Amino acid sequence: MDNGGAFTDRLFAEAKIPQGSTALDIGCGGGDITFRLSSAVGAQGRVTGLDLNGTAIEHARKRASALDVTNTQFLERDFLEFAQSGAKFDLTTCRRVLMYLADQSKAAKAFFNLLKPNGILLLQEHDKTIRLPAPDRPLADRAQRWIWDTVKFEGANLGTGFQLQSLLSDAGFREIAISAEAVVETPSQAVKTAEMVRHMLPRIEAAKVATAEEIDLATLEERLAIEQANSKSTSITEIVFGAIARVV
Repeated sequence: MDNGGAFTDRLFAEAKIPQGSTALDIGCGGGDITFRLSSAVGAQGRVTGLDLNGTAIEHARKRASALDVTNTQFLERDFLEFAQSGAKFDLTTCRRVLMYLADQSKAAKAFFNLLKPNGILLLQEHDKTIRLPAPDRPLADRAQRWIWDTVKFEGANLGTGFQLQSLLSDAGFREIAISAEAVVETPSQAVKTAEMVRHMLPRIEAAKVATAEEIDLATLEERLAIEQANSKSTSITEIVFGAIARVV
């Protein structure tokens, strides 16, 4: 769905994260980005992961223990409240969280307040306002709509990517660099649509977007693969946006 791993790596490389930095990962989930940060800041750095989901936080702590990562901590906290604590960091990351927040301007100001002078924000968001489906892959298009109609039902702003510049500028950030790339699917290059539908199935049903019977998860991956093999088209499934912004 998101092409996020490779894009995130490129965002990290462009930011040139200094060793020994203090870093905050907002909406850390199971710690995927937190552990990237842990490696980037080195043994002398410190990384804090925040998330509202206690189950995800516990999972992240167990992963840190299993990986013997000692420069991280994971807290079950609301980052908007945490931003009022006076804590300051050299670097803050936030991936695929802003789109779900009702008051994005307030969130952007919280990002700013969590950073020290010369601090860096790394932000990754996804945008579904541009979508070019393949005319000969109707099942893939339908599956993508199951995913994104659910996300929209849950209150997400699907146009967040195109709004990053103004949100960050209004919050006080300067030296804002925005990048974007399309996630494409071709006859030989697949997006992990079936995997994402499997992961989201309870949410899809809760949103009444589709039923399990309609989706037929047991055969979905095979049907998508057959459709792709017979396709001659390239489609754009979403746009991934990145922002690197600094407190000056």
